[in-house]
Amino acid sequence: MDPSTRENESVLNSGIRVGVLQASALVDHVCSVTRETLERLAGKEVAGSQRCTLEELQNILSSVGEFHSKAGGSASNVGRALALGFGTHVQLVGTRGADEWGVMFTSSVHRAGVDVTHMRVQPDGHTGRSAILTCDGERTMRTYTDPKVTTRPGDLVPADFSGCDWVFLSCYSLYSEGLLPRAVQLANQVGAKVVLDLASYEVVRTYHKQLMEVLQGGGVHFCICNEDEAQMLVRCSEDAAAAAAAAATAGSAVPQHAAAAAAIGFPPDSSLPAAVLGLILRHCHGGVVTRGVLGCVAASRDTQAAAAAGGAAAGASSGLVAVPAVPGIAVVDTTGAGDHFTAGFMYGLMTRQPLERCCEVACLAGASAVRVLGAELAQKDWAWFHARLHGELAGDVVQESSAAEVAQELLGCYTLIGRLGRGVVYFGSARLAQSSPYWVRAIRLAERVAQLLGSPVWTGGGPGMMRAASEGGLKAGVPVGGIRISREAGTNVLTMEDYLSAGSAFTCKYMPARKVALTDAGVRLVPQHRTAYVFLPGGLGTMDELFSILTLMQLGKLGSSLPVPLLIVNWDGFYDGLMSLLTAFDQTGALHASEVRQVMVANTNDQVVEYLAEFYQLPVPEREDAEEEEEAEEEEGREGAQPVGGEAKQGNEQAAAAAELAAEGDLDADAQAEKGKERAMAAMELQAKLEQLATSDEPGGGGSRTPGDGASHHSHGTDAGNSNGPSGRLTPLEAGGKGPLATVLAEAISGAGSGANSSKHRSRRSSLSMTTNGHAVSAEDVLHQLHQQTQPR
Repeated sequence: MDPSTRENESVLNSGIRVGVLQASALVDHVCSVTRETLERLAGKEVAGSQRCTLEELQNILSSVGEFHSKAGGSASNVGRALALGFGTHVQLVGTRGADEWGVMFTSSVHRAGVDVTHMRVQPDGHTGRSAILTCDGERTMRTYTDPKVTTRPGDLVPADFSGCDWVFLSCYSLYSEGLLPRAVQLANQVGAKVVLDLASYEVVRTYHKQLMEVLQGGGVHFCICNEDEAQMLVRCSEDAAAAAAAAATAGSAVPQHAAAAAAIGFPPDSSLPAAVLGLILRHCHGGVVTRGVLGCVAASRDTQAAAAAGGAAAGASSGLVAVPAVPGIAVVDTTGAGDHFTAGFMYGLMTRQPLERCCEVACLAGASAVRVLGAELAQKDWAWFHARLHGELAGDVVQESSAAEVAQELLGCYTLIGRLGRGVVYFGSARLAQSSPYWVRAIRLAERVAQLLGSPVWTGGGPGMMRAASEGGLKAGVPVGGIRISREAGTNVLTMEDYLSAGSAFTCKYMPARKVALTDAGVRLVPQHRTAYVFLPGGLGTMDELFSILTLMQLGKLGSSLPVPLLIVNWDGFYDGLMSLLTAFDQTGALHASEVRQVMVANTNDQVVEYLAEFYQLPVPEREDAEEEEEAEEEEGREGAQPVGGEAKQGNEQAAAAAELAAEGDLDADAQAEKGKERAMAAMELQAKLEQLATSDEPGGGGSRTPGDGASHHSHGTDAGNSNGPSGRLTPLEAGGKGPLATVLAEAISGAGSGANSSKHRSRRSSLSMTTNGHAVSAEDVLHQLHQQTQPR
């Protein structure tokens, strides 16, 4: 396996580890106040953060009445959001007191799934506390920290960040002299990328010199700030930029920040975000500026390079990426909104999303936080987030899943789907490999569909039909993604990694995550999506996927109101038996034929391609299956010339059937209906006997014989969604010259049928003859045809 592939898979599989430094543990006391109370308690400087004494904090809390206490701190909020909302492994580094507030802090963070073993306990002193005053959606913070209960530079050791891929730091660490540069140094030492948040404009103003030294050191990968912090950073910029700003504004009305932007390489009419991002990009790989209700603006050296080269990826000639805020959100409390924005943005960075997508995830995460009071989101709030980010199906699963590992796998799957895009999902057997007669047809089908729709190809990422469809997509040049399971049925080791490009597969341990993700990859969220579900020949796992999707369609739970084509590829009548089974469901009232109306049955690749072209109103490509159909018709003609004995036997059976039908003609309608029920019951009894006969000659009685090669396969459990091909089909009955099970059932149900037939191609084609008219046919029509065959004549 290619090392780069393994590295990308580890990223997608939530193997990311993030270190978070919270210099002083902090407990937030959140309360809502009036504007008058806010100005009385906080003074003139509101909507920011300032330090206060313990006495001042207690006076504030005694004046506001009711408040809610929760674990807080910018860094720990980011860590909890990454762990709880994005399934990331987070280890928290810092110091807390030995008091009840310190215990509350670590307990709360630990419940969110954060590793707190790197938190130090200071027996003397008090855990930090912050009064957060919310008014009109804004928050003003007054924070007390005990000087004795804080992390100092000498406290940090390389083991604190060992194993971390990323480290999040806040400029609040500047309150402890020398701590921030020490943390950046250790993070770089262990090979982690650093994301730095500027914390507050007060911190930027007070510690500007120390901040610039950290940035100029080149150890910060990405920098995050809001507009207030951005403005303060520009105003307090290095002497050269300040001198240029003074020269540019002399005798003119040009704002100082615009002149500063010109001094660092941007034109005089640049906005504040452009100015600060230009300053940040001199020292960091990238940066992002949050703008509240206006969304955010971001830039990186990659987008700058694309803009310089005239590439469309930059999104604008300036190389800036601007993403609007999520509309229609009622703001309850902005506490923690910036921290959740940071968590969403970091998750995008860590999973290597495009910069624009990072911004979209971040804005939605921030919007999720402003909908609730306080800085912690409940499970239902995260379900809202994932439903908005990935669709209703994702939200339902995340909300209903109590297994943290399953939820983490789902997040990894959705991240991959979001990056590659939704498209055509292929299901099929893992056991039908290159030796299968369906192999070449599957490759060509996927290639033609990809050329027609231009959509990504999705499979289970395994061998067999999954690999064939993937190779077809690769030949067409479209993105190809795989949602794998750790072990496919019928395989001993994973052997399918080599054909997918680096970072295009996610491996699940749990089947629910894989099933939901493959279903979601085909959901049409917008009319522009050209998606479909295509079922190639397969066995138990493929049927599991088929019936799961059919049920979601039946209940209207697919996750979108837009219809999605679902095609069953019935090469050589492979799925005739399935149609007979669905017919039995319809006859007994367990299923209504109209419920499978949008399921199309196609016998050839041409039928699949033509149907999808008509569905999406695209030009219909030229047909390619004419030669194959001619060969099939010739084969059917040869099979029609049976030996005399066979003809006599068939004639006797048809005569007997005709006599039975003539006798039934004298029965009334109720009696005929009862007769039909008896025949259906007889068919089911026959099926059970045939299943017993089909496995009785296998060693141990638990296997099945693969038509064609005579090899025995023993399956211990169902496959992982896309396996159990021909080795999962019942053995054709040798005795009596009977055809496969589908044929016998069709004859038993119809009462007359076409007689015994030794050819599987002839018998299967005859049972679904209406699908050989050159077009794909609705499963509803197929069931109606089979239903008519079962009616008394």
